[in-house]
Amino acid sequence: MDRRAGVLLNWFIAASCLLSAGWQLMTRLQPRFVPLEIEQPLLLVSISGAVAQPGSYTLPWGATTAELVQLAGGLTDRAASELVQLQRPLGQGDRVHVPASQAADGNARVSINDADEWTLQRLPGVGPALAGRIIAGRPFHSVDDLLDVSGIGPATLERLRPLVRP
Repeated sequence: MDRRAGVLLNWFIAASCLLSAGWQLMTRLQPRFVPLEIEQPLLLVSISGAVAQPGSYTLPWGATTAELVQLAGGLTDRAASELVQLQRPLGQGDRVHVPASQAADGNARVSINDADEWTLQRLPGVGPALAGRIIAGRPFHSVDDLLDVSGIGPATLERLRPLVRP
């Protein structure tokens, strides 16, 4: 075989391979429509505090805090509803606490953002130094922000939680 025939044979084989591969790919590259199924799992969330029936509830995906409060029987008379974000969407495993507007002894809860040093010192375990650090750490968006104050740990926070509000 001469050189020219060899080159033509190589081109023919290469073209045949490309055509064969192209044909195989064409059948696989055609779009196939797959039905889209959106899975929206149920949310398991809990609520505590000043609601009629605290506990754990199952809600549909996309539910808000308002729906959870309604499912829990609504807010009680002593609930501080202005501290609850009712339109906040819930996520899986969320815990919502509805604070009471008054402490367990019937007195108004102390605002950690507005109270003076003397008022903060009336809280159990809060002396002049800790009251000063609380004032220096303002503003607080939630009671849990007190954990950022030096001298307040989880045990102290749980002791103060029913007595204070942001």
